[in-house]
Amino acid sequence: MTSEPTDLDYAVLRRVARGDQAALAELIRRHQGRLYQVAYRLLKDPLEAEDALQEVFLKVYEHAHRFEPQATVSAWLHRITANHCLNLLRRRHPQESLDQEGAPSLADAGATPLQNLEEQELSRRLEQLLDALPENQRRALVLKRFAGLSYQEIGAEMGLSPQAVDGLLKRARQFLKKALQDYL
Repeated sequence: MTSEPTDLDYAVLRRVARGDQAALAELIRRHQGRLYQVAYRLLKDPLEAEDALQEVFLKVYEHAHRFEPQATVSAWLHRITANHCLNLLRRRHPQESLDQEGAPSLADAGATPLQNLEEQELSRRLEQLLDALPENQRRALVLKRFAGLSYQEIGAEMGLSPQAVDGLLKRARQFLKKALQDYL
């Protein structure tokens, strides 16, 4: 990228680096929803995801001056969020259950009880399978599916080429497809 990126968030981030709290509020407003989805998908707990996001935005405020425009601000924020959440996961007690209450359900209020039960079972199974993926595959899949990042942005965040990201995503999808054959 050039030294002066066209990323619209870059100007906002420069204001944050100068201590502008209104700019931080604008950055939060723009990115909070997508970053929460990343945090929630990794942590599987809504309150923990909200806490993590507050910590992420505090880090952004404290370290905005360190941003180097090699990728978009959005990609930088996603990388900080994913890394923070993965660090939280590493510190969790190994005996802690990964199946949290309040996990989002695919269940539809207009569906029959049997359909809702099947949807909930599939949702739980998907969560288990995501947990079973190697960390790099899960991270790439979460960044692609829930954060909507491109292969290039994921690669920049993970220190990989777009081709390596493609390989991770293919292996993750193959694993999920094979494991979900009974459901499909």
